[in-house]
Amino acid sequence: MKTKNVLTGYLLKLACLMSFAFFYACESRDVTLTTDDPPKAKNTAAVTTYTSGQKEHDFSSNAGGTRSYYLSVPDNYVNTKKYRLVFVFAGTDTTGHEMQQWMGQGWNSSTPGLEKLMDNTIFVYPDQKYIWGSDKGWAMGDYASPYEGMHDIQFTKELLNLIKSTYSIDEDLIFATGHSWGGDMTNVTAYFLNGVFKAVAPIASNRPFWFEDSNGNYVANSSYHGNTAVWVFFGLNDDHFGNTSPNGAFGIEQADFWRLKNGTTGQPTSTQIGGGTDVTKNYSGGTAAVKLTLYKTGQYSGSGSLPGHQPPDYYFQAVTDWFKSF
Repeated sequence: MKTKNVLTGYLLKLACLMSFAFFYACESRDVTLTTDDPPKAKNTAAVTTYTSGQKEHDFSSNAGGTRSYYLSVPDNYVNTKKYRLVFVFAGTDTTGHEMQQWMGQGWNSSTPGLEKLMDNTIFVYPDQKYIWGSDKGWAMGDYASPYEGMHDIQFTKELLNLIKSTYSIDEDLIFATGHSWGGDMTNVTAYFLNGVFKAVAPIASNRPFWFEDSNGNYVANSSYHGNTAVWVFFGLNDDHFGNTSPNGAFGIEQADFWRLKNGTTGQPTSTQIGGGTDVTKNYSGGTAAVKLTLYKTGQYSGSGSLPGHQPPDYYFQAVTDWFKSF
């Protein structure tokens, strides 16, 4: 899976990022989203029937207008019970449907994906719309140059509102995960949508340059109250980022950001994961927990290049159990 050709999509990003200094200060300016009008209903299956499949809807101009996404609804869905909702963000040049086949179904028959492990759950796989150079990806807020822009964060907000107005969703059980550029998007929506997700699990995403101003200081968001639990997955030898992220450095930086924002203190506890091959550090004592797993290469049984950048097979069961624990 690229996700497809991820290396090309990050070359420009890495060139821009490594000149930034890494500090724990906050800028005084908040990021604000557009107050969106109720989404205009389009005569599509997204609004008129409770079916799985590719959907399209007219969102606000600030969210990019007409946008698409793939939706998976349980076959036995009834509107008299509440369901979990999981957003799954795709990586570079990858569609929502491709992400559903890879991460929702699992990358092979012996490695069942999230949809096969997590019952009573609706899954949404948003499609990317915008292109930087030759790569389709996500706009990640006002601080993510050269990938800046609030339209995809606004799209996520409006898509969430659409699904909540159409389906019976437990609003205390909304989650997100994503891989590579989709991991970036998981991080930024968790913060800039003010903790709307109960918990998120970004995989193999970049260092948190999307949260830094031009001086390398973390941007403030007074509307985020430390209420999203975060589990960061990152490769110890990520062969996409290479020596720019030695020993999982980018994953550590992500966890450090969330530890600061969620107020976790003290030394972490450590638990073995993946049959004892890896260790998860668990940070508590704040408003929401932070977890960090730095995984070894060679634990991904799917196809594609860059095995150190791909998730370990145990990710599916681990994240399923974690999301279901809330």
